[in-house]
Amino acid sequence: MWLGVCGQGKPKITGDPWYMPDGVTSVYPFIVDWRPEELPFPVWLAPYNGGKKFGDLLWTGGNALKIASTRFIEALRAAEVTGYRTFAVEVRDHAGSPVEGYIGFATDPFPGSDIQNIYGQTVQNYVFIATQRVVEALYDHGVDQLEISPYTPD
Repeated sequence: MWLGVCGQGKPKITGDPWYMPDGVTSVYPFIVDWRPEELPFPVWLAPYNGGKKFGDLLWTGGNALKIASTRFIEALRAAEVTGYRTFAVEVRDHAGSPVEGYIGFATDPFPGSDIQNIYGQTVQNYVFIATQRVVEALYDHGVDQLEISPYTPD
């Protein structure tokens, strides 16, 4: 399932400017850094394609936000995994109804954690590195609606 960010004044054509009500300030920096509380209107995530399966990880088009199921995050917490942070998100389905059980998920930009950004990137990306311990914790906790394998350095 791929999600798009929705909110007041969002342009229908991807790549067009999206401004705050002042007509000058861009909304995109607040979305990229995921600071929706600083916007004067609510934003939410909703499917923009025909996908129907809400898996354990959801992706956002145009932004590198990762959205994780609560069981995914519970597995990480239970295993005391390091290298990630969570944030509140609102996910809606195709009809606009709320979908419960999802949390924003950002990975660590620095090496040495159980989960980290790929190639040491400082910005978020869809791809991330996970240790064997993370993969085992996810599967042991019943997280199975994703494809994941441990990163093994050369």
